[in-house]
Amino acid sequence: MNKKPATIQILLCLLLAFCFWYLTFTVKLLNFWLSMAIAAIILSTLALAFGAHNLQKSELTLDNFLRGLFAALILYGIFRAGNIISQALFHFAKPEISSIYSIRSEGQAAIITFVLLFITSPGEEFFWRGFLQRWTMERFGPIIGWLTASIIYGAVHIASGNIMLVLAALVAGLFWGWLYRYSGSLFACIISHAVWTVGIFVLFPIL
Repeated sequence: MNKKPATIQILLCLLLAFCFWYLTFTVKLLNFWLSMAIAAIILSTLALAFGAHNLQKSELTLDNFLRGLFAALILYGIFRAGNIISQALFHFAKPEISSIYSIRSEGQAAIITFVLLFITSPGEEFFWRGFLQRWTMERFGPIIGWLTASIIYGAVHIASGNIMLVLAALVAGLFWGWLYRYSGSLFACIISHAVWTVGIFVLFPIL
């Protein structure tokens, strides 16, 4: 059984996450994809050391894989529809979405795909769902815990100064948080996150 993280461990890790996102989106010390990879590796390592949900062999099933794949397709559809609606409602939507996609110029498609599939998607799920949301649900209950973790996931993206990215992170956080709460499977969340990010950033962008 995984140990439970202490509140101070949660708070320190969150502070570190906000620092990483600030350095990545505002200071921009390093290449974006390298920065995100480093952040994902460090945060997920700390999360696992402090008692995050660790993948169990029983989770690695075809059902959970298909659940994650189906969830990725649903989320992609939500973002497709959201793109149309947001551009109709907000004059700033299109340039901000274009700004998000400009980070693709900082890496080759194959490298970006590798980072998304094997580093940032698993790393973020271990940290945000398996560590933070698991703790908030245990502390505040399933509904409040899910909402709290999702709001924090959206808030960390404020460092980007991009309203559309913050909204996108909030929607995605709510969606993956619900998937984690509903299925109890971190594996399903990792599959959904990985497939969705590669789909929306590399294969089928919604520009």
